[in-house]
Amino acid sequence: MSLRSLDFVFVAIFFVSAAASDTPAETRRTCTTPEAKQARLEAGRLQDWQSIYGSFKRFGGCDHGKVGEEYSYAVSRLLAHDWEHVDVLLQLAAKDREFKQFVLQHVDENFPEEEAQLIIRNSRQRCPIGGEWLCRAIVDY
Repeated sequence: MSLRSLDFVFVAIFFVSAAASDTPAETRRTCTTPEAKQARLEAGRLQDWQSIYGSFKRFGGCDHGKVGEEYSYAVSRLLAHDWEHVDVLLQLAAKDREFKQFVLQHVDENFPEEEAQLIIRNSRQRCPIGGEWLCRAIVDY
């Protein structure tokens, strides 16, 4: 393969990778230091899917490091202790693919073990219609 062909392959791989990125657009924008501080404070207090969605819309660019961990804890709390309202999550995710990706990114190792067991049980025993994508992601993790 010629050098010119290799250059074309690398450029093609770069564009395909960028287009297929799982990173929501909100997380690709920059996050200022004050926004990161506000996002971390807010993420620790999120109590329902609407508040997580609002925080995601405001501070999605700050979703890394400690802020990302706080979002993971918020997602795990709701999936473990507020499964009755998972339909709200499903409705928001159906309208906003980036939010769906955000939630899926936070089904991760930051879940406390006790909550992880509750979440897996909820996913296996109480998976709602239309929530198969979520239950599958949880159980397969």
